[in-house]
Amino acid sequence: MSSFAKGLTASFAVLVLALGLAVLPALTIHRLAAAPASLTSWSDEGKAGTATVTACATRGPIGLGGVGYYWVCTADVVTQAGARTGMEFEGEFTPDDQGKPVAVMEDDGEWKRNVAHPYWFLEYVLGAYLFIFLFIAVIVAGTVYQEFKKEDPDESVAETSKESVDLPVRHHEAHETNPNWGKVGAGLGSILAALGIFTGWLVFESRVGGFWDPAYLVAGTFLVVGAVIVYCSLRRTESLKEATFFVETEGLRVLTDDGEGRLLAWSSLERIVFDQPRAARFRDVVSVLLIPTPSKRDGLHAWIRTYFRGGGTNLGYELSPGTRRATARKFSNLIERQQPGLTRWPQGEIRRWGFGLFGLVDRFRRAKQQ
Repeated sequence: MSSFAKGLTASFAVLVLALGLAVLPALTIHRLAAAPASLTSWSDEGKAGTATVTACATRGPIGLGGVGYYWVCTADVVTQAGARTGMEFEGEFTPDDQGKPVAVMEDDGEWKRNVAHPYWFLEYVLGAYLFIFLFIAVIVAGTVYQEFKKEDPDESVAETSKESVDLPVRHHEAHETNPNWGKVGAGLGSILAALGIFTGWLVFESRVGGFWDPAYLVAGTFLVVGAVIVYCSLRRTESLKEATFFVETEGLRVLTDDGEGRLLAWSSLERIVFDQPRAARFRDVVSVLLIPTPSKRDGLHAWIRTYFRGGGTNLGYELSPGTRRATARKFSNLIERQQPGLTRWPQGEIRRWGFGLFGLVDRFRRAKQQ
């Protein structure tokens, strides 16, 4: 199967999954929005008829009413226009109403208990939720498509004689943020999270029995999505730029924006690690990290922090956060030509270096030759 077909299939699967995940919360919110304020009210205000409940049954946990359990009762309704028998009421009555006359009213052609139904605004939450969720799903589907569509270049191309690679890096001057849009996103996320909490309370009030109800999952989804929006809105974002790294006999030379090249001598590098971040396991990207030698640690650390905003990790200082695997493989091969045993791939250590023993031997030989 071609990369185009794989990308199209994967993105279509993401959209189908997103649509499935959106339908159940939509049905659940639609049911909760129609819930009455009370199931014990006996007010005659707005009364247009009297209902006598004949039978009740629970529905759920998954159905046309979404996620959760709720009552569906059959009742005989007597109005001034005549009697209506066998009418179904969803979430309006409970088994406690059986054998009792309950006042009902007509609202837009539907018969309901004659009490307030104040949760209509949840329908607007439903629209906002669907828009946000499907918008994110489209972005994810597009990202998945692009990841599958990209093909690694042929190994012969990766092993060209060009002794340099372009790696994405975090420059200090690329650190950007938009406080206005951040505040708007944080506000919308907070509203969605608050409505998630309110939805959870409404589920608690209208649950059929027991403390747990599957509809809590829908309320939790609103809360989590809102919290994620708040986090992403307040987090400072930064764009990646490219820097050219030349692999030379003396070391790595980095071409910066100001046109000056900084040489990182091989003696200042104890290890160069190629690792895949946990946050990008589904993507074909690799992080490039530098481990300076103890004697050169302060100087190299200061340079990285000054120019590249490299963050310290347990594997070294991150030089490039998201390099394509083919580019990282080429970079590793170029380095190994000059300094065998200097690179490490933690995810493929067994395949590459036999538990790391061969790499240690190469390091020992190189140090002895120097």
